[in-house]
Amino acid sequence: MLTKLVDGIDAAIGSRYLKMNNQLVFVEYSAGAISKYDLVLPVASTVSSGTMILKGTWIFDCETGLQGGNLSGPGDIWWEQVDPVHRQMTPISPALIVNLGAVNFNKLTPAAMQMLTYSSTPINGNKNTTNKLVNGDVFCVRTKQGNYCKIKVVTYGYNMKIQYVTYHLADGYAKLGTGYTTPEDIAVLADEHTAYVTERTGNFLRIDLGSANRASAVVVAAGLHAPHQIWIDEAHNQGYVVEYANPGRLLRIDLGSGTVTTLYATLNLAIGLVVSSDLAYAYISEQGTNTVSRITLSSGVKTVVASGLTAPFFMAWADDSQSAIFITERDPANHISLVNLSTNTFSVLDTVPFRPSSVAVIKPGVMGVFCNTEIDLDDFTVGITPLGLYKGIGYVPWNLIDPAGKADTTTQPTYPFQFPKDSPFGGTLPVLIDHYRAWEAGLRYYRVLVDGSPRLDTWYDLVLNTADGKYEIPEQMVPKKIGAVDGFYAVHNPIKSYYNSDLGCLLASTTLTNSLHTLTVEFYTSVPALVQTGGNPLLVDNNQCVAKLEMPLLDGHNAEALCGVLKYVDPSHIVYLSYTASHPNGFANYYFSITKGANTFDSLSGPVLPPPPVYQKSVALLLGTCTIAAFAEYLYVATTVINGVGRQSQYDASAIVAFCLAP
Repeated sequence: MLTKLVDGIDAAIGSRYLKMNNQLVFVEYSAGAISKYDLVLPVASTVSSGTMILKGTWIFDCETGLQGGNLSGPGDIWWEQVDPVHRQMTPISPALIVNLGAVNFNKLTPAAMQMLTYSSTPINGNKNTTNKLVNGDVFCVRTKQGNYCKIKVVTYGYNMKIQYVTYHLADGYAKLGTGYTTPEDIAVLADEHTAYVTERTGNFLRIDLGSANRASAVVVAAGLHAPHQIWIDEAHNQGYVVEYANPGRLLRIDLGSGTVTTLYATLNLAIGLVVSSDLAYAYISEQGTNTVSRITLSSGVKTVVASGLTAPFFMAWADDSQSAIFITERDPANHISLVNLSTNTFSVLDTVPFRPSSVAVIKPGVMGVFCNTEIDLDDFTVGITPLGLYKGIGYVPWNLIDPAGKADTTTQPTYPFQFPKDSPFGGTLPVLIDHYRAWEAGLRYYRVLVDGSPRLDTWYDLVLNTADGKYEIPEQMVPKKIGAVDGFYAVHNPIKSYYNSDLGCLLASTTLTNSLHTLTVEFYTSVPALVQTGGNPLLVDNNQCVAKLEMPLLDGHNAEALCGVLKYVDPSHIVYLSYTASHPNGFANYYFSITKGANTFDSLSGPVLPPPPVYQKSVALLLGTCTIAAFAEYLYVATTVINGVGRQSQYDASAIVAFCLAP
């Protein structure tokens, strides 16, 4: 989610985040300046405050404390009444909102309000148990004018009593130093005072941020060819930089003596640079080839790790593991992308304003984005923080599906929906996701994939008719294609009530082979940008069980197929009752019974593997006190395959044979 911090910047290029000062520093190329932006701003004034009744359907303006007007007017929030039950507190763009729950209204400071994650998602105010705007609830608004308002629900209702305070903050932007000639990048040491700057004219400078004018800078090295992004090895007092030239160089500069060493000499319009913490590798973006490459510093071997980018520019490590890199792609793409070093691929994370040059990572998932005329805050934690958005298959949570892809609910013995251990999956699988939490996290699409291929299953669900309380409005769920990518389903807007509120896909597993597969559910923003992935192995088995009974055998002869009579001579001889109870992969149990007259004579049951033996009894034991007796054999083979809701009995098999023992 993008939030504009400051506008009117004069070609922001390189940047860094200063943790101790909670401050962004950056260069302005056209202005020849070193500038800063404070992420936590002091309060300049209290704009308005008070207590009032916010009427249902009315718009509230946080600056004036007045209500009324229309959606194109000055108001910031709309107490929207969708129907007699459904209500929501809706921010009016570009205003944003965040709900905090029952927190201490008086102790909520403007500094704390600035650190919250705001979004355009309305707050649920329904007149039922899902309501978030209960008495004592506190929410905050970042207004259209960029001010911050905290609001407390005093009394919930169609006409809602609220208490509010709106703060105006001081400007966080200022120039620290001027007089530079086309500065490209800035890197800051751990003391957050000493910094190094490149000028396109060929200079590598050292400055003190407390006295940051160009006149006070020290030239560490000169005569370079359009030096761009800097990487500092503070432990060894070395700097690294790339040149925007063809051929351009990767250079190492001794920060004390200024000695320049060429590490690689044939780069094609190199722009961005990051170096691994062990100093083994340098990663470089080149606009001449639209690639990111890895150079092994010990050998000089160069390997392309991502290609096909659009005007790649500066880079930053995505996290401490250094397994991925954030990179800006300039116009016409205007993207923030992620280069995955494990797979040597890149993916677009977000579309940003015109001509982005760099990002400064503030914390995992949150970064400052420096564009041609503005600085934005991009929060990728939306959709990342909520875990468990993919829930599982039917009643089987994803974490109760073992690595072999089979259900194992027995590890949670108090869980009421138990299935036999090692149950595979088959039939139509209800893939469940948490639509509500996904929507609250700002996610708008998801995809269901099996072995990397998107599912295109369609199904109907019923939507609540709020007029009569009946689930009677059918709605078809159909995936759509966005660009060249297929399989995007829409995350449900919680303003609608679906009968199957967690259903994400009715996956027809009969279209899959009877084998182990990988189920993946991907969650996307509206861009769409992928922000979270869930899933599990999935063993699919839609095989049919086999149940077969042979006619009873005695003295080498089978009972007559037509009449079922089995003649005996010697009561001590053995009757053989042969049967087949099987499943191609052993996922079944069998039940075999013999009925004599009106009573069960005997029964056997168990798993089909190993195969059950042939049932055999003497004529005497079967007859008992009878001279002539009628029998029925019954065999039922029941699959253990489930769809997560129930056993898939359509794959069961059965057989029955009747016979009569007579002299």
